[in-house]
Amino acid sequence: MPEREFDMTIHPDGTVEVHVKGYKGKACLEAARMLEQIVGEMKAQRETSEFYEPDEQVQYRIDQRH
Repeated sequence: MPEREFDMTIHPDGTVEVHVKGYKGKACLEAARMLEQIVGEMKAQRETSEFYEPDEQVQYRIDQRH
């Protein structure tokens, strides 16, 4: 399984910059939407070369523990 990363920078003015790495094709958009729910509305988006590669199937697993 490929390694996936999220680099987040919080700037002094409160804006958050997120770099999604390790996703091929449009799978990164789903990850970005999940992060948007956490950090707030996305103001801008810039695709990397990985975005233009063939799409991959990504499954998300969220565990809730008590």
